[in-house]
Amino acid sequence: MLSKKASHLPIDIYVLLLPELLMLDIAGPGEVFNFASRYGEVEYKLHFVGPVSPMPTSLGLSVNVSPLPNDIKKGSWLLLPGLEGVDIDFNSELIKAAVAWLELYPRFSKVISVCAGTLLLSKCDALTNRQCTTHHSHLDDLARLVPTAKVQRDRLFVQDGAIYTSAGVTAGIDLALFIVEQISGVECAAKVARNLVLFSRRTIQEPAQSPWLTYRNHLHQGVHNVQDKLQSDPSKDWRLEQLAEFAYCSPRHLARIFKANTNISCKVYLQQLRMSLARQLLSENSMSVEQIAIKVGYNDVRQFRRIWGQYNNAPPASFKKASAIG
Repeated sequence: MLSKKASHLPIDIYVLLLPELLMLDIAGPGEVFNFASRYGEVEYKLHFVGPVSPMPTSLGLSVNVSPLPNDIKKGSWLLLPGLEGVDIDFNSELIKAAVAWLELYPRFSKVISVCAGTLLLSKCDALTNRQCTTHHSHLDDLARLVPTAKVQRDRLFVQDGAIYTSAGVTAGIDLALFIVEQISGVECAAKVARNLVLFSRRTIQEPAQSPWLTYRNHLHQGVHNVQDKLQSDPSKDWRLEQLAEFAYCSPRHLARIFKANTNISCKVYLQQLRMSLARQLLSENSMSVEQIAIKVGYNDVRQFRRIWGQYNNAPPASFKKASAIG
């Protein structure tokens, strides 16, 4: 699978912790980035900061944090977890200190909020005229705090430029997985999702789920082995007999267990991987349709166009032009 790899330099992620923070808002995205460092070429380094230490959490567990830094490394990210409860006391001294520090948000190359963390951004003019979302119980609050914000009420998470906002709690995991896919590639994101046993959800802005992440929500190791092989080289002329060796079973049995665990056949799964790779190559506008057809495993461009038509309404040339305009 081809992917645009980021710099091999570590990416520093500053996680702002506040009193009564929700532990899952930290642990969920944090573990996604942690596993991504293991499986990809990019290292994500988490730094936990806050206006006071130790910091009490929703579980009664206190967390030691570093002071709020004034010097931010170039290329660093900011992660804002949510808080427990319906109302945020913006008059508390600790929240005031955090909001004042958030005036530095333009120094971060990405700003990521989970759940009610979006409300903190509303206090530092980060959401003006931007699309954003938050936990459903805070959507009206967000619209009131930032009248010019384009509050999205039916989204799991939203990206508007360098600002990423998400809905309640577990949506932070989905958002972190989405960002890992952007930076470390879909293969790395798929490995993280599989090892954390995550449901692979995407933003509803996407027309369909990525085949690199879907069809992995099962526990059959043999089928996972086959999927790993197909993802490692989707352009290869795979035969069922070859794939069956990785599942330690007969070709006929592989066909049965693959369909039983993924609801599609090996052939269709491979086609979807190839079409996803083709869309990526078309969007890069560096190769002709004929070259892309060969690159993804079709020596006959007519066969490529026929299969492309099964998954896309417009021909590949139109997709290529649309990507160039966009």
